[in-house]
Amino acid sequence: MKTLVAFIVGLIATPILFGLAAVLGFLPSDAASKPPGWESKMGMRALDASLERRSGSLKNPIAAKDAASLAAGGKIYSDNCAGCHGGPKGPSAFGSGFYPRVPQFYQEGTDVDPNEAYAAIDNGIRYSGMPAWHGQLTDRQIWQVSNFVAGIRGPAGKGMDMDRD
Repeated sequence: MKTLVAFIVGLIATPILFGLAAVLGFLPSDAASKPPGWESKMGMRALDASLERRSGSLKNPIAAKDAASLAAGGKIYSDNCAGCHGGPKGPSAFGSGFYPRVPQFYQEGTDVDPNEAYAAIDNGIRYSGMPAWHGQLTDRQIWQVSNFVAGIRGPAGKGMDMDRD
């Protein structure tokens, strides 16, 4: 019985102590620190699950392999995204100052499909610095850059994977 009580007290006390440490300023808040592995893994799992849920009902109106749309998406990416996410010439120094770090698609590749990219681009990603582009770009432009981003393959931006569906 004592073990059960200790377990329940631990379940209640741990989040309270964690919250107290946060409110009193004992948890790091600087953007220069390297995110711990557990935080990165948990954050990516949560983001993947959220993007899958948010993109589940989307229907991409643009053929993913349409060369003209991919070129337009590449131009939009170059003009609006490469400053944070890097490009074929290298990673973004600006993007490395964010916490969590901004994915460098040309160096790391991407594992999102166009629908997931659309969900992230259209409505942004909370607590990451990724803005919502809804109202800044047209729906068609967001789909174009979504198709482009979903096709970027790393490392070192080895180009677009045109065979990926």
